[in-house]
Amino acid sequence: MTSSGMSDSDLSQLVADIVSGKVSFFELIRSAPNEDYFAHVQVSRLSYLIMRHPDALRALLAEIEAEIQAHGDLDRDAIKKELTRKDGDRRFAKLLTHREEVFDESHPLLSGADFESCLDQYKTLLAHVEHLWASACQAFRIGNNPIAAFMAILVIEETGKLARLSQDLIRYDAPRTTTAASIVDRNHRRKHFIGVMSGALINARLDRVLGKDVVKRLLHEAESDELEKTRQDCLYIDTKDGKPVTPSQQISEDRARTLVVFAGELMAEVLGHFPWEFERMIENVIAFEREIGLPEKKISRR
Repeated sequence: MTSSGMSDSDLSQLVADIVSGKVSFFELIRSAPNEDYFAHVQVSRLSYLIMRHPDALRALLAEIEAEIQAHGDLDRDAIKKELTRKDGDRRFAKLLTHREEVFDESHPLLSGADFESCLDQYKTLLAHVEHLWASACQAFRIGNNPIAAFMAILVIEETGKLARLSQDLIRYDAPRTTTAASIVDRNHRRKHFIGVMSGALINARLDRVLGKDVVKRLLHEAESDELEKTRQDCLYIDTKDGKPVTPSQQISEDRARTLVVFAGELMAEVLGHFPWEFERMIENVIAFEREIGLPEKKISRR
Protein backbone atom coordinates (compact mmCIF):
# COMPACT_ATOMS: atom_id res chain seq x y z
CA MET A 1 0.00 0.00 0.00
CA THR A 2 1.40 3.40 -0.98
CA SER A 3 1.25 6.58 1.10
CA SER A 4 -1.64 7.72 -1.12
CA GLY A 5 -3.76 4.74 -0.12
CA MET A 6 -3.36 2.99 -3.48
CA SER A 7 -2.07 -0.58 -3.74
CA ASP A 8 1.26 -1.19 -5.46
CA SER A 9 -0.42 -3.11 -8.28
CA ASP A 10 -2.96 -0.32 -8.86
CA LEU A 11 -0.14 2.22 -8.91
CA SER A 12 1.75 0.16 -11.50
CA GLN A 13 -1.36 -0.01 -13.67
CA LEU A 14 -1.93 3.75 -13.36
CA VAL A 15 1.67 4.43 -14.38
CA ALA A 16 1.24 2.14 -17.39
CA ASP A 17 -1.97 3.94 -18.38
CA ILE A 18 -0.26 7.33 -18.15
CA VAL A 19 2.71 6.14 -20.21
CA SER A 20 0.38 4.68 -22.87
CA GLY A 21 -1.71 7.85 -22.98
CA LYS A 22 -4.89 6.23 -21.66
CA VAL A 23 -4.84 8.53 -18.63
CA SER A 24 -3.89 12.21 -18.66
CA PHE A 25 -1.55 13.29 -15.88
CA PHE A 26 -3.18 16.73 -15.95
CA GLU A 27 -6.65 15.23 -15.60
CA LEU A 28 -5.43 13.15 -12.67
CA ILE A 29 -4.05 16.25 -10.94
CA ARG A 30 -7.36 18.05 -11.48
CA SER A 31 -9.49 15.10 -10.37
CA ALA A 32 -9.79 16.06 -6.70
CA PRO A 33 -13.07 17.83 -5.83
CA ASN A 34 -12.91 21.56 -5.18
CA GLU A 35 -12.29 22.55 -1.55
CA ASP A 36 -11.58 18.95 -0.55
CA TYR A 37 -8.21 19.29 1.17
CA PHE A 38 -7.74 15.60 1.89
CA ALA A 39 -8.47 14.58 -1.71
CA HIS A 40 -5.99 17.16 -3.02
CA VAL A 41 -3.33 15.96 -0.59
CA GLN A 42 -3.85 12.37 -1.72
CA VAL A 43 -3.59 13.39 -5.38
CA SER A 44 -0.36 15.26 -4.60
CA ARG A 45 1.07 12.20 -2.89
CA LEU A 46 0.06 10.04 -5.81
CA SER A 47 1.65 12.48 -8.27
CA TYR A 48 4.97 12.32 -6.44
CA LEU A 49 4.91 8.53 -6.60
CA ILE A 50 4.10 8.54 -10.30
CA MET A 51 6.87 11.01 -11.13
CA ARG A 52 9.42 8.63 -9.66
CA HIS A 53 8.90 6.51 -12.79
CA PRO A 54 10.99 7.95 -15.68
CA ASP A 55 8.51 6.92 -18.39
CA ALA A 56 5.63 8.56 -16.54
CA LEU A 57 7.70 11.68 -16.02
CA ARG A 58 8.43 11.83 -19.74
CA ALA A 59 4.69 11.50 -20.41
CA LEU A 60 4.05 14.43 -18.09
CA LEU A 61 6.67 16.53 -19.87
CA ALA A 62 5.01 15.69 -23.19
CA GLU A 63 1.65 16.87 -21.80
CA ILE A 64 3.26 20.09 -20.61
CA GLU A 65 4.78 20.62 -24.05
CA ALA A 66 1.38 20.05 -25.69
CA GLU A 67 -0.18 22.56 -23.29
CA ILE A 68 2.48 25.11 -24.17
CA GLN A 69 1.94 24.56 -27.88
CA ALA A 70 -1.79 25.11 -27.39
CA HIS A 71 -0.99 28.63 -26.15
CA GLY A 72 0.62 30.07 -29.23
CA ASP A 73 1.24 33.44 -27.58
CA LEU A 74 3.86 32.01 -25.23
CA ASP A 75 7.24 33.51 -26.10
CA ARG A 76 9.88 31.19 -24.66
CA ASP A 77 12.77 33.38 -25.74
CA ALA A 78 11.22 36.36 -23.98
CA ILE A 79 10.71 34.30 -20.81
CA LYS A 80 14.31 33.09 -20.90
CA LYS A 81 15.57 36.62 -21.51
CA GLU A 82 13.57 37.98 -18.58
CA LEU A 83 14.77 35.20 -16.30
CA THR A 84 18.36 35.97 -17.29
CA ARG A 85 17.75 39.66 -16.59
CA LYS A 86 16.66 38.68 -13.08
CA ASP A 87 19.74 36.47 -12.59
CA GLY A 88 17.22 33.66 -12.34
CA ASP A 89 19.47 30.60 -12.67
CA ARG A 90 21.74 31.63 -9.80
CA ARG A 91 18.90 32.84 -7.60
CA PHE A 92 16.79 29.73 -8.21
CA ALA A 93 19.72 27.50 -7.19
CA LYS A 94 20.20 29.63 -4.08
CA LEU A 95 16.47 29.38 -3.33
CA LEU A 96 16.65 25.58 -3.42
CA THR A 97 19.62 25.67 -1.05
CA HIS A 98 17.85 27.95 1.41
CA ARG A 99 14.68 25.84 1.34
CA GLU A 100 16.74 22.73 2.02
CA GLU A 101 18.43 24.49 4.94
CA VAL A 102 15.05 25.38 6.43
CA PHE A 103 13.83 21.78 6.16
CA ASP A 104 17.02 20.55 7.82
CA GLU A 105 17.14 23.13 10.60
CA SER A 106 13.54 23.31 11.78
CA HIS A 107 10.64 21.08 12.67
CA PRO A 108 7.54 20.83 10.45
CA LEU A 109 5.17 23.72 11.01
CA LEU A 110 2.30 21.30 11.63
CA SER A 111 2.25 19.06 14.68
CA GLY A 112 -1.28 17.61 14.77
CA ALA A 113 -1.88 13.96 15.59
CA ASP A 114 -4.00 13.42 12.47
CA PHE A 115 -4.93 15.07 9.19
CA GLU A 116 -7.83 17.11 10.58
CA SER A 117 -5.77 18.62 13.39
CA CYS A 118 -2.93 19.40 10.99
CA LEU A 119 -5.42 21.00 8.62
CA ASP A 120 -6.76 23.18 11.45
CA GLN A 121 -3.21 24.36 12.18
CA TYR A 122 -2.61 24.93 8.47
CA LYS A 123 -5.72 27.10 8.14
CA THR A 124 -4.80 29.09 11.27
CA LEU A 125 -1.34 29.90 9.93
CA LEU A 126 -2.68 30.88 6.53
CA ALA A 127 -5.39 33.07 8.04
CA HIS A 128 -2.75 34.83 10.16
CA VAL A 129 -0.78 35.91 7.08
CA GLU A 130 -3.92 37.00 5.25
CA HIS A 131 -4.90 39.09 8.29
CA LEU A 132 -1.44 40.68 8.38
CA TRP A 133 -1.79 41.69 4.75
CA ALA A 134 -5.29 43.09 5.35
CA SER A 135 -3.80 45.14 8.21
CA ALA A 136 -1.11 46.47 5.86
CA CYS A 137 -3.86 47.54 3.44
CA GLN A 138 -5.78 49.28 6.21
CA ALA A 139 -2.68 51.12 7.42
CA PHE A 140 -2.10 52.35 3.86
CA ARG A 141 -5.73 53.50 3.56
CA ILE A 142 -5.41 55.77 6.59
CA GLY A 143 -2.07 57.18 5.42
CA ASN A 144 0.20 55.39 7.89
CA ASN A 145 2.84 54.58 5.29
CA PRO A 146 5.59 53.34 7.65
CA ILE A 147 3.31 50.82 9.36
CA ALA A 148 1.80 49.76 6.03
CA ALA A 149 5.29 49.11 4.66
CA PHE A 150 6.37 47.35 7.87
CA MET A 151 3.34 45.07 7.82
CA ALA A 152 3.93 44.32 4.13
CA ILE A 153 7.52 43.27 4.85
CA LEU A 154 6.24 41.15 7.73
CA VAL A 155 3.88 39.43 5.27
CA ILE A 156 6.86 38.74 2.99
CA GLU A 157 8.79 37.26 5.93
CA GLU A 158 5.90 35.06 6.99
CA THR A 159 5.34 34.01 3.39
CA GLY A 160 8.96 32.87 3.28
CA LYS A 161 8.54 31.05 6.59
CA LEU A 162 5.36 29.30 5.42
CA ALA A 163 6.67 28.41 1.95
CA ARG A 164 7.06 24.84 3.25
CA LEU A 165 3.50 24.71 4.63
CA SER A 166 1.89 22.72 1.81
CA GLN A 167 4.66 20.12 1.98
CA ASP A 168 4.14 19.80 5.72
CA LEU A 169 0.42 19.21 5.15
CA ILE A 170 1.12 16.59 2.47
CA ARG A 171 3.47 14.87 4.94
CA TYR A 172 1.05 15.18 7.85
CA ASP A 173 1.59 11.57 8.97
CA ALA A 174 5.34 11.37 8.36
CA PRO A 175 7.50 10.52 11.40
CA ARG A 176 8.69 13.70 13.10
CA THR A 177 12.32 13.65 14.12
CA THR A 178 13.75 15.42 17.14
CA THR A 179 17.14 16.19 15.58
CA ALA A 180 16.16 19.50 14.01
CA ALA A 181 15.96 22.76 15.93
CA SER A 182 12.71 23.23 17.84
CA ILE A 183 12.14 26.77 16.57
CA VAL A 184 10.98 28.18 13.27
CA ASP A 185 13.33 30.08 11.00
CA ARG A 186 14.53 33.29 12.70
CA ASN A 187 16.73 34.49 9.84
CA HIS A 188 14.98 37.62 8.48
CA ARG A 189 17.16 37.88 5.41
CA ARG A 190 16.65 34.22 4.47
CA LYS A 191 12.89 34.54 4.92
CA HIS A 192 12.88 37.65 2.72
CA PHE A 193 14.83 35.77 0.06
CA ILE A 194 12.65 32.65 0.13
CA GLY A 195 9.40 34.62 0.12
CA VAL A 196 10.40 36.92 -2.72
CA MET A 197 12.24 34.44 -4.94
CA SER A 198 9.52 31.79 -4.60
CA GLY A 199 6.92 34.17 -5.98
CA ALA A 200 8.67 36.79 -8.09
CA LEU A 201 11.42 35.14 -10.15
CA ILE A 202 8.89 33.89 -12.70
CA ASN A 203 5.67 35.87 -12.39
CA ALA A 204 4.36 37.59 -15.50
CA ARG A 205 1.42 39.04 -13.59
CA LEU A 206 3.66 40.69 -11.00
CA ASP A 207 5.90 42.08 -13.76
CA ARG A 208 2.82 43.61 -15.37
CA VAL A 209 1.28 45.02 -12.18
CA LEU A 210 4.41 46.64 -10.73
CA GLY A 211 6.69 46.80 -13.76
CA LYS A 212 9.72 44.66 -14.56
CA ASP A 213 12.25 47.19 -13.28
CA VAL A 214 10.45 47.54 -9.94
CA VAL A 215 10.32 43.76 -9.50
CA LYS A 216 13.99 43.43 -10.42
CA ARG A 217 14.84 46.06 -7.80
CA LEU A 218 12.80 44.25 -5.15
CA LEU A 219 14.57 40.99 -5.97
CA HIS A 220 17.86 42.76 -5.27
CA GLU A 221 16.52 44.21 -2.02
CA ALA A 222 15.43 40.78 -0.82
CA GLU A 223 18.86 39.32 -1.48
CA SER A 224 20.79 42.21 0.06
CA ASP A 225 20.20 43.94 3.39
CA GLU A 226 18.03 46.65 1.86
CA LEU A 227 14.64 45.13 2.65
CA GLU A 228 15.72 44.56 6.22
CA LYS A 229 16.97 48.17 6.39
CA THR A 230 13.61 49.36 5.14
CA ARG A 231 11.93 47.29 7.87
CA GLN A 232 14.02 49.14 10.45
CA ASP A 233 13.30 52.52 8.84
CA CYS A 234 9.58 51.83 9.21
CA LEU A 235 9.84 51.73 13.00
CA TYR A 236 12.75 53.76 14.32
CA ILE A 237 13.93 57.34 14.36
CA ASP A 238 17.34 57.57 12.71
CA THR A 239 19.77 60.24 11.58
CA LYS A 240 20.47 61.31 8.02
CA ASP A 241 23.10 63.87 7.06
CA GLY A 242 23.45 64.61 10.76
CA LYS A 243 19.74 65.32 11.25
CA PRO A 244 17.06 63.20 12.92
CA VAL A 245 14.52 61.60 10.60
CA THR A 246 11.27 59.85 11.51
CA PRO A 247 9.76 56.78 9.83
CA SER A 248 7.21 59.03 8.09
CA GLN A 249 10.07 60.96 6.52
CA GLN A 250 11.79 57.75 5.45
CA ILE A 251 8.86 55.81 3.96
CA SER A 252 6.96 57.51 1.14
CA GLU A 253 3.42 56.74 0.03
CA ASP A 254 4.76 55.27 -3.22
CA ARG A 255 7.17 53.00 -1.34
CA ALA A 256 4.41 51.78 0.96
CA ARG A 257 2.02 51.20 -1.96
CA THR A 258 4.62 49.16 -3.84
CA LEU A 259 5.43 46.98 -0.84
CA VAL A 260 1.80 46.32 0.08
CA VAL A 261 0.93 45.29 -3.48
CA PHE A 262 4.11 43.25 -3.78
CA ALA A 263 3.41 41.42 -0.51
CA GLY A 264 -0.16 40.62 -1.51
CA GLU A 265 0.87 39.23 -4.88
CA LEU A 266 3.58 37.10 -3.27
CA MET A 267 1.19 35.83 -0.62
CA ALA A 268 -1.27 34.61 -3.26
CA GLU A 269 1.42 33.12 -5.50
CA VAL A 270 3.38 31.32 -2.78
CA LEU A 271 0.73 30.45 -0.18
CA GLY A 272 -2.24 29.84 -2.48
CA HIS A 273 -1.43 26.15 -2.44
CA PHE A 274 -4.93 24.95 -3.28
CA PRO A 275 -6.98 26.43 -6.15
CA TRP A 276 -9.73 27.86 -3.96
CA GLU A 277 -7.16 29.49 -1.65
CA PHE A 278 -5.37 31.14 -4.56
CA GLU A 279 -8.68 32.39 -5.95
CA ARG A 280 -9.64 33.94 -2.61
CA MET A 281 -6.27 35.60 -2.13
CA ILE A 282 -5.80 36.95 -5.64
CA GLU A 283 -9.33 38.36 -5.75
CA ASN A 284 -8.68 40.22 -2.50
CA VAL A 285 -5.39 41.52 -3.88
CA ILE A 286 -7.03 42.68 -7.11
CA ALA A 287 -9.79 44.41 -5.14
CA PHE A 288 -7.17 46.39 -3.20
CA GLU A 289 -5.20 47.21 -6.35
CA ARG A 290 -8.39 48.47 -7.96
CA GLU A 291 -9.25 50.49 -4.85
CA ILE A 292 -5.92 52.34 -4.89
CA GLY A 293 -6.27 53.17 -8.57
CA LEU A 294 -3.98 50.78 -10.40
CA PRO A 295 -4.95 50.56 -14.11
CA GLU A 296 -7.44 47.83 -14.93
CA LYS A 297 -5.34 46.62 -17.88
CA LYS A 298 -2.53 45.83 -15.44
CA ILE A 299 -4.48 44.14 -12.67
CA SER A 300 -7.12 42.22 -14.62
CA ARG A 301 -6.64 38.47 -14.88
CA ARG A 302 -5.74 36.97 -18.26
